[in-house]
Amino acid sequence: MAYAQPQGMMPTAGGGRAKRPTWHWMLIGGVALFLALIVLALAVLIGWRILGRGDPADTVDDFYSSLQDADCDLFMDSTTEDFRSATGLTSCAIFDENIVGTDAITYEVNDRINRQGYAIFEVTETYTVDGQSESADLRYYVRRIDGQWDLDGIELLTEDSVPIT
Repeated sequence: MAYAQPQGMMPTAGGGRAKRPTWHWMLIGGVALFLALIVLALAVLIGWRILGRGDPADTVDDFYSSLQDADCDLFMDSTTEDFRSATGLTSCAIFDENIVGTDAITYEVNDRINRQGYAIFEVTETYTVDGQSESADLRYYVRRIDGQWDLDGIELLTEDSVPIT
């Protein structure tokens, strides 16, 4: 005896499963596209934060520019509070009094080492005192604080100074 199948219930050739409607695939594609855009936005944000970290060498440049141009705001922006306290240059009035005549300073970076949270520069500074050219070898400690590089310390190098390598 053969039984007749009800209309519309005929088995399909693909194993009996019905195909999903188009709106279903569009919904899944839309959600996937939305998630991909979120991942892309996070990647751009992280990349921007990494590339926008600044360069510690710019801090050394800013420090010398502040001395040569007698720019107190640039000095305050490129140094830490501890450095300003140690040097006694804690206000713009004190800075302006002590920076007179420092327009002939030049410097050359000899070495740079990056440490965790620090960039250490060895610099030869050349300046003029009473018509005589003088030079000094210095070590600058530039520290990363709150997303910005600031000069945190200066050390005069002597022959018995320990190398930074």
